[in-house]
Amino acid sequence: MRKADESKIEAAEMWFFRRLLRVSWKDRRTNGNVLAEMGTERTLHILSLVKERRLKYIGHAERNTKTDLMKTIFEGKTEAKRGRGRPSLSYVDQVSKATGLKLQSISQKSQDRVIILLWRGIVKSLCAAANINPHDAAR
Repeated sequence: MRKADESKIEAAEMWFFRRLLRVSWKDRRTNGNVLAEMGTERTLHILSLVKERRLKYIGHAERNTKTDLMKTIFEGKTEAKRGRGRPSLSYVDQVSKATGLKLQSISQKSQDRVIILLWRGIVKSLCAAANINPHDAAR
């Protein structure tokens, strides 16, 4: 996910808080003031939820035996002419950056049903590092 996308999600989350309090942008209240009135901190729930679901989807795509389409797209092996400019960050690169693991390790840990608890542990630890509860965020 690009930095610009992350900042848009953060801004949308603050907008949601302002809408809950019925605070107009004309009131010129700071984000800190709005968060204090809500009784919460800036924890970026939505952004953390997006990252968590991305990791969960990797496990789903790796274990799906019906089609290799998800794996092909996941690994970025589609045939197309590359456009100009910097190559976009692939799905695998984003997950590797989030977990600190390489593609082969991600595939092994998310695919094997015996050690699936290990993959779920990785997802939960990353959510804990982001200070969210995955079950609360999914509701």
